[in-house]
Amino acid sequence: GLNNDEVSRLMEQVAQLPDTKKNLRLRAILSLLTLQGLRQCEVVRLNVRDIDFANGVMHVRGKGHDDTEPVHLHPTTQSILRKYMEDCKIADGALFVSWSNNNRNQRMTTKSLRRIVKDTLMALEIYKPVHGFRHYFTTTLLKEYKGDLLQVARYTRHKSLEMLQVYDDSIKQKADLP
Repeated sequence: GLNNDEVSRLMEQVAQLPDTKKNLRLRAILSLLTLQGLRQCEVVRLNVRDIDFANGVMHVRGKGHDDTEPVHLHPTTQSILRKYMEDCKIADGALFVSWSNNNRNQRMTTKSLRRIVKDTLMALEIYKPVHGFRHYFTTTLLKEYKGDLLQVARYTRHKSLEMLQVYDDSIKQKADLP
């Protein structure tokens, strides 16, 4: 996954970009990946009606699920999403749509999301996959909650503690290296 330095560099660079529709969309996507730990499929499945600014919650359709799970919005994510939706005049339907000629105004695909994020990462010479944001989010929580897998599972929406154990073992292994 990404490390703190890479995420800091990325966020600093993106924050300095002018407020174009393209850059606002990029900030919104990166915020959902970094600060909320959403999976790529969860980001592209978001609809405007899933965002509840009044209660600071979004309703996420998780991996392989038709039902939604409430996820509390980080204040920064809330601010970024609000600006993205207002400036880009997004009032209903999919939160992220394609702007390409082939699929204009259709829901963005995970492939498109990966390309947008990967191009941004490569421009900063960060050669990590988009799933690296989820690793970053999960390992950050594991460190903050001192390995409390149940607490971390509440935020990452992992159904299996065994999967979280893999992240935790990786952290412990790095700490044990001489």
